[in-house]
Amino acid sequence: MSSTRTIHLVATLYFCLASATILAQEYVTVDIDAGTLKGSIRATYTNKPMYSFEGIPYAEPPVDDLRFQLPVSKNAWSGVRDALQPGSPCPQFYSNEVIGNEDCLFLNVYSPVLGTTNETLKNVMVWIHGGCFREGRSDTATPHYFVDNDIVFVGINYRLGLLGFLSTGDDVVPGNMGLKDQTEALRWVQRNIAAFGGDPDKVTIFGESAGGASIHYHILSPLSKGLYKNAVAMSGTALSPWAFSRNATDRSVRFAEYLGHPVKNSSDLVDFFKTINSSTLVVNINNALSDEDRLSLFTCVWAPSVEPEHESAFLTEEPWKLVAEGRYNLVPYMSGVTDLEQLAQTQPGGVLSTQEQVDDLNEKFEEIVACDIRLPTRPEQLSAASLVRQFYFNDSAITLQSNYTTALFDSHLFFVEGVDTVIRSMARYSPLPVYYYQFAYNGPISQFPGGPGAAHADDITYLFGSSSLDPNADGAILRDQMTAMLANFAKTDNPTPEVSSLLTEEWIAYNETSPFYLRMSAPLSSGMNLFEPYMSFWHDLLP
Repeated sequence: MSSTRTIHLVATLYFCLASATILAQEYVTVDIDAGTLKGSIRATYTNKPMYSFEGIPYAEPPVDDLRFQLPVSKNAWSGVRDALQPGSPCPQFYSNEVIGNEDCLFLNVYSPVLGTTNETLKNVMVWIHGGCFREGRSDTATPHYFVDNDIVFVGINYRLGLLGFLSTGDDVVPGNMGLKDQTEALRWVQRNIAAFGGDPDKVTIFGESAGGASIHYHILSPLSKGLYKNAVAMSGTALSPWAFSRNATDRSVRFAEYLGHPVKNSSDLVDFFKTINSSTLVVNINNALSDEDRLSLFTCVWAPSVEPEHESAFLTEEPWKLVAEGRYNLVPYMSGVTDLEQLAQTQPGGVLSTQEQVDDLNEKFEEIVACDIRLPTRPEQLSAASLVRQFYFNDSAITLQSNYTTALFDSHLFFVEGVDTVIRSMARYSPLPVYYYQFAYNGPISQFPGGPGAAHADDITYLFGSSSLDPNADGAILRDQMTAMLANFAKTDNPTPEVSSLLTEEWIAYNETSPFYLRMSAPLSSGMNLFEPYMSFWHDLLP
């Protein structure tokens, strides 16, 4: 028996025994708009009851005629539907194999109570997973710590890759179906979360990486207005170069031609893709990229894009314009980054980890970096890339020995600049609180223990994957602090309503005259003007 299966069986036995111990029952049912669900009663890591409903369909399977179309609300079913395990992830190429099924529009709900009690309805937090818009699933985020903080936790699937982000640039398939799936899931939460003990008027959306960018897209989209009250975007925004596609239709045509189909028009393109097995659509996707796109140090092949104006449009203007002009949904907002997001690229196996790779960057820096500069023309992009090189490397040769500086420039280009720009815009236009953070903890379960910083996704490793740590270890304490601050933000709009033995540092809201940020490390600390003078350089360079 594999170790993974052993762990699964042990965990299952533990949950069954714990639920019997806590409430002397194993299953519960709840009625929602589409029918009755059967869930289970589990135990959190601290042995508190957790009502678990997994694999709940929020939309009809997006297959056959519904492939590439808007999500359709789930029809009612008869009888009792089991909600005892997560539904299939959406089709994706993960760990060198194709996994998932197109019937994948499921969500999971975990609650400290059920709506049938007389208790006050709880705050709700909806998690949107990352994965470069091409991979990920709803059940990788551990809900226990949030349920312990009296939160109803929801995790959702959404269509990925070409199936979620095909765009023909017109009304045949205008695009962003994956984001529209997320919106449909948020509408489901509005209609049904009270049955699980959650308050539909107190919904916070949060996510990391492509999930963080998704959160920011919901801030920008009128389609999502009113479906949440707070938002947390971790390590991602719609301004991140990898999170927005200016040539989505070209990529779709190029991929069809790679599969052997010369495209005649939009309808022909979509009709062809509807004949292709989903497994084929998620492999070898780099064949959709142009020669210029292939130069990028980091790209998500299928990503959100601008749609033509139409009734169900999610996004009809470039994100930077909406950010620059403050034309977006104003809610209490939290965002931040790790201190060295792109550290992995300079470590063994990374795209900037060998002498040959660094020599290539050194020789073609402007050509490579220009791909991801948010300026309208190629000459402007090349000129800006030259200024980036001068600022970070002082026109010196880029070497393996300068890999910290390389990781820093790379992190700022792909992550920090976008997050910082959005924070500054929110502080300027919103009367509501804005909170900024830097995750800077490097510990035993970090990707590169003992390395020069916290890499991309190290924060969610501690937030969701640290149950094995000693409760008194620094990483476990930081997890408890992060969870408490996120829960407080959802409940009160303030992550630290009071300083305590756990929350030892007051997290002050960011504003233009006091650009405050919280440094998440051991211990918590605070600072001003995150990543200056680097951010001033970027803001002078880009719109």
